[in-house]
Amino acid sequence: MLPVSTKNVITFTPLRDQIETLTGLQARAETPELAEGFARLIDAVQAQLDANPDQPVFRLAVPSHFQRASFRRDLRAAGATYPGDAELYRALREDLREVNPYNLDTLLELIDEVEASAQGDVDPDALDGLEAITRLARAAGGRYAAMEGDREFWLSVAPIVACQHFLLGWEGVKAKDGSAAPFVRRRDLTTDETLSHLDEDELRAVGFKIMGLMRPSKDQEKNFVSPSRSASSRKPTKTASKSLPAKRDGSSSASISAETPVSI
Repeated sequence: MLPVSTKNVITFTPLRDQIETLTGLQARAETPELAEGFARLIDAVQAQLDANPDQPVFRLAVPSHFQRASFRRDLRAAGATYPGDAELYRALREDLREVNPYNLDTLLELIDEVEASAQGDVDPDALDGLEAITRLARAAGGRYAAMEGDREFWLSVAPIVACQHFLLGWEGVKAKDGSAAPFVRRRDLTTDETLSHLDEDELRAVGFKIMGLMRPSKDQEKNFVSPSRSASSRKPTKTASKSLPAKRDGSSSASISAETPVSI
């Protein structure tokens, strides 16, 4: 891979970065209630900092275009792919047609409305409806379930590969015995032994920060903030109060049956 230049390097402290992010969100809050909620989150993170002021500091390289390409190559070599929202919705429709519930047209209409809607307030009934559809698709074991698995794998592997490439050093990280954790890079990559000194939350925080420096796609950017299925953060729909039974012929599909309808 290409060596990482030390010319463009930033320092990163996860908790302080959280406060900076939350402060920005608070300043852009559209209602006093939202602003108050962000203020409570800021206070909670600040309390963690006050309780443990000696936070680890990470040195991160700002990736160049060539270095980003090298990162993407190694990520693909690890078998990690990230299906976009359009691919997921297409797979969801295909799996629904395979299951063939009696109200298929209504469910497809619900998916169309959700896909077309913009980000906004979330209605719990709408979330329940979407979760019912996705639960059925997962039970069917089709393309949708496989693509969700691809997303989860990408979100787990990408931070590790990002740290291998662009984490250049640290201060304040402790080994299990309480001593300063050694930092080692070989062949222009941070070693797995080095990364093992970080817990999963630290590894993800550092990795997602690095990927944020790469100007991610819109689909991926939503997950850098809060990894989750995009279908669960859409506006409510008019069809969110109908029901979903099993196949038209009454036979069971995985754990779903005509006697155990799934409410949406």
